[in-house]
Amino acid sequence: MPEVRLRHFLPALMGSLHQQGAGGELVLEQNDGTRRLYWSGGDLRYLRSDAVGEQFGNFLIRRGVLDMAALNELLADGEGARVGDRVVQWGLMSVEERDARLHELLASILLHALEHPILKLTWLPGPLDGSLSGDLQFRLDHRRLVWDVFQSAQIDRELLEMFRSEPEWRWQAPPDLLLSLSDLPLNPKIAYAMTLMGTEPLACDTLTSLTGLDAPDAARLVAALWTLGGLSLIRGDLPLLPKPEPPPAPEPEPIQILAEDLEPPPAPVDPPPVLEAMPYDGEPLELMMPPDLPATPAARVPPVPEPALEPGEEPPADRARRLYIKAKSYLMQDRTSEAIRALEQSIKLDGDSTESYDTWLLLGRLRLANPAWSTRAIEALQVASRLKPKAAEPWALMGELYHRKGFTANAQGCFRRALELDPSVAVPADWEVESAPPSSGAKEPRGGLMSRLKGMLSRDSG
Repeated sequence: MPEVRLRHFLPALMGSLHQQGAGGELVLEQNDGTRRLYWSGGDLRYLRSDAVGEQFGNFLIRRGVLDMAALNELLADGEGARVGDRVVQWGLMSVEERDARLHELLASILLHALEHPILKLTWLPGPLDGSLSGDLQFRLDHRRLVWDVFQSAQIDRELLEMFRSEPEWRWQAPPDLLLSLSDLPLNPKIAYAMTLMGTEPLACDTLTSLTGLDAPDAARLVAALWTLGGLSLIRGDLPLLPKPEPPPAPEPEPIQILAEDLEPPPAPVDPPPVLEAMPYDGEPLELMMPPDLPATPAARVPPVPEPALEPGEEPPADRARRLYIKAKSYLMQDRTSEAIRALEQSIKLDGDSTESYDTWLLLGRLRLANPAWSTRAIEALQVASRLKPKAAEPWALMGELYHRKGFTANAQGCFRRALELDPSVAVPADWEVESAPPSSGAKEPRGGLMSRLKGMLSRDSG
């Protein structure tokens, strides 16, 4: 599954898991650690985390229940028993106190899962007995956990982006919604909003206008009710679970080729053309384009006069941004081709403003994965580099493509430019490997890339 940095998809996926009654393990690789959410019948049953401080022993130390010496003694004497079992056996906590503390920890894990970027998401469907047999004795209050965490999570911007990217979403509530959730701590404003929900399809924006709730509060309420089963999505695309990786295809049997079956060698072809890239140190870089990448100037979308908007019509830039967000959601679902189509539609609406930089960059990155799209990948990255001349990532990605195809001079020029713009950008460790430099008395033409690079290196060493 492609790597993304997107967390506003998680609330929608949680609602989808509950609506589908799904069971399995949701693995979130995030920037501070890996978190695992275990589901059964659409409800959360347990959570685990290897992030710093999110283990039960460390949590009890922060709460002052244990000190480090006591925790080490518990772990040494436990013989494989869980810390939660040992604190009860030692008389440090009652079963009720332990479960209350454990519920606090699991709420903290879910809160951080919502607030931290997701780098990779994996869904492992199936029963939980094998991976969670010992923890199934703990009865997690799914309803209270989800409600409390959604009320305190700092995800207003992410929720609003999620709903704006899916304007066709409509939900339906059961007739007894308020009664079914009366055990939760509802304030009068939220309780009143629930009375306005029913069997008629309802959009998030409609709820905001009907109830007078702030847009973030309405989005938070819809997301929480969806995960609790108080709302069901009846219009729009239901977020899909990530598909498991297909088994590798068997290797084909070797085919014997006779010498007389071989075709004659191809006729020699002209050398590839030269492409002038963006200015480098006051002069253009001479980059040799590979044979399957014809020399083309940086693609530029000509400005088109914007037609007058109809009343209530969404500006093209806003529609373009919504398509970009939708493309990233498609990537979370491993729907790469649909993501590329959404990005191309976004560029048609707004492809020449600085706000479209992210769209061009992501489009170039996705096209890099297909060798047949090398030319189009370069064009997209060139546009991104023109929109943000001080951005290093487009240059690094172009260098990666050239490096992969064996065009050393091109790759070196792009990597050097990227490092000048941002010394921390990731480039291959062997990008600067080249032939031995000429003797000090030798001179090369001023216009050559290698001579200019070597000249800079000699000035630096002097």
